[in-house]
Amino acid sequence: MMTEAEIFEQLKPLLVEVLGVTPERIHRDSVLVSDLGAESIDLLDLSFRIEEKFKVTIEANELEREAKKRLPGGVYEKDGFLTNEALAEIQRSAPELDSTKLVKGLRKTELPALLTVAFFVRLIARKLAAKSEGAAHA
Repeated sequence: MMTEAEIFEQLKPLLVEVLGVTPERIHRDSVLVSDLGAESIDLLDLSFRIEEKFKVTIEANELEREAKKRLPGGVYEKDGFLTNEALAEIQRSAPELDSTKLVKGLRKTELPALLTVAFFVRLIARKLAAKSEGAAHA
């Protein structure tokens, strides 16, 4: 199984290709949008390249879907804004995101702007672990 450090090293070239940044600018705590200049189309391209490289599926709005699953009966958003319940669940499930930005008044459409390199590293690690677990039980 790959370590998070190994995943990070393999993710870096993908970020360089997609975002046109130098490897030196890429750190685990780099925010893809504000630090590395990613746009929404870049995030889709990155997800596609991650799927090819690591053989795992990254779904659009994966963070949102995961949080909603863990809020049975809870309200995820109200009038376009994330609820306090949703914000708390996102913080629990994605500690790599800047918690000072996960505040009341955050719109769900603003979540992608908070995604960090570390978020993707951890997501890939989780998916690889689940995949190998599934293979072990098959």
